[in-house]
Amino acid sequence: MGKYKYILIISLLFLIISVSCTKTYAAIIFNKLGSPYHLTEDYIITNHDTIIIEKGTIIVMSQNVNMITNGVIIINGIKEDPVIFKPEVQGIGWGLIEINCPGKTSHLNHAFFIDGTILSWYCDISMDGVTFQNNHALGTMPILFVRVASVNIINSFVYSNNTGEGFQLLNSESVLIKNCYFSQAPDAIELTNIIGGNISHNWIEYNYDDGIDLNNCSNTLIDSNYIINSTDRGIEIGSENNGSSENILVKRNVIIGCNVGIIFKENSYGQVINNTFYKNINGVRCIEDNGTKDGSFAKIENCIFSQSTMADVSFDNNSTTIVNYCLSDQLVLNGENNQIGDPLFVNPNDWIFLLQENSPCINTGNPQLPKDPDNSISDIGAFFYNTDTTFIGEFQELVESIRLFPNPFKDVFSILLNNPPNIKISIRLATLAGESIPFEILNNHNSNEILIKVKPRSIIESYQVIICNISIGKDSRSWKLVQK
Repeated sequence: MGKYKYILIISLLFLIISVSCTKTYAAIIFNKLGSPYHLTEDYIITNHDTIIIEKGTIIVMSQNVNMITNGVIIINGIKEDPVIFKPEVQGIGWGLIEINCPGKTSHLNHAFFIDGTILSWYCDISMDGVTFQNNHALGTMPILFVRVASVNIINSFVYSNNTGEGFQLLNSESVLIKNCYFSQAPDAIELTNIIGGNISHNWIEYNYDDGIDLNNCSNTLIDSNYIINSTDRGIEIGSENNGSSENILVKRNVIIGCNVGIIFKENSYGQVINNTFYKNINGVRCIEDNGTKDGSFAKIENCIFSQSTMADVSFDNNSTTIVNYCLSDQLVLNGENNQIGDPLFVNPNDWIFLLQENSPCINTGNPQLPKDPDNSISDIGAFFYNTDTTFIGEFQELVESIRLFPNPFKDVFSILLNNPPNIKISIRLATLAGESIPFEILNNHNSNEILIKVKPRSIIESYQVIICNISIGKDSRSWKLVQK
């Protein structure tokens, strides 16, 4: 391990002064050349100086040490050379980064925060490619807490240990959380007193509380997320402490293995359209929970309920649901144009919920809803029918033996085959919604190890979760991959 440099602001930081007619501010720069920096006591900037942290910088934080500033923070990491904040002793948390700069925006790009948290008061946060890794006990602290400020977070990761919470956002009119991955982060995304808000294309798994939690929110879109094994609710809408949530649209989500897939509480209301519920104890519930007698309401359409343990849809005496054009594999739900049957997913054991070509969900949704991309009547469930689905044949055993590595991956992953066949291997990559992803094969297509390089969606946006479908003859299987 290299020798740490103990920070004195004058001797180890470059200062760039900008002068106007009324104010003088400094840019305080941490860079790779001076790394690793070692903060042994709180680092406090009382004026509005900007902290700039260049790509490749490593900052080592002693236990309970904080970085607190009244200016903005600009992190200029890149995917190949990120900025790293890490503890002095692995598994022992350092503290937090606190930003207090009303009306300004902090930009955090491609950084790792290991065993630390971020708190922003009144300062907007823009975040891309940031990874939080928590190995210590957070208590009740969220990994990210933003109050009275706009938030734009894309392509970011949270790996926690089911202590503390994930992203907690309070009192904002502009929130976007897209293409993010959360593992073991209780209340992975919690919004309180938010008008608007867009939570889309995220993957949330194995947390000891709710996946997404809305408290006193309105006009919020929850779109195309995977939520897996939340011990409480996949999505909780409304709060006995903070009030009801109104006009919430929940569409094209897959919710698996939760105590309750979606719950509306305390006079909350919204629409649940084109979602897939699989192996939840309860699918959708509407309740009044605090004794006010104000029930909740949900309009549920074009949804699949499969293998619910207790109930697909339930509500108490003060609440109401309308359920139309839905499929359950256990009973015909009360409402109009509902049906019972096997939805015929492609591969539910691997959480691939695309529809097989003879699924009863195809073209049987509400004809008044927008048509599917093929201009047909809307399908039921989170995914419209795609012709690239699964067939069974003589190479099934070989297909089942295939392994993909590493996972998560960065730009390139390997397909490992025990015995490459003498016939063509077909590979298809797609988003969770079935959109094809371009890629190139970097070596011999028929070798024991096929190297796949994913072509980027854009300069600023990764695919986050990728479905890899491999076909040999008439046999195929799909895998889930996470892109860092």
